[in-house]
Amino acid sequence: MPNLAAVLSDEIRRLSRKEVRSACEPLQTQVRDLKKAMRKQRDTIARLEKQIGQLKTVSAQPADKTLAADNIGTTGKIRLTPSSIKKHRKRLKLSQSELSQLLNVSTNTVVRWEAGTSIPRDAYRPGLAELRTMGIKEVKILLG
Repeated sequence: MPNLAAVLSDEIRRLSRKEVRSACEPLQTQVRDLKKAMRKQRDTIARLEKQIGQLKTVSAQPADKTLAADNIGTTGKIRLTPSSIKKHRKRLKLSQSELSQLLNVSTNTVVRWEAGTSIPRDAYRPGLAELRTMGIKEVKILLG
């Protein structure tokens, strides 16, 4: 015959485990849902940060009426030749001094870029790249 104390002890253990399990199950479900929500938020944040990075490459008009020079992250993708600088300057009907005002450099610097004796520094490449997308009216407003 089984020991009455052992049978009671086993039954108490079984019932207590069952009760703990039923009390913890909603919490486990809630934790699982919260982890899923955190993963979604992390993905959303990563996607938004990527979009912000892409938006930073499309430089905004700076407050001091010079072309943006803070897009350092895009400098590797911008290919500039002396002829392309000159071509875009002429397309926009700018003089070398007007282009130098837009980029906040000296006129001699623009002359050297177009002659091929020097190349634009990384800080000025985004501004030069922005010239490609601008129209004559936009440039005149900036110089305005």
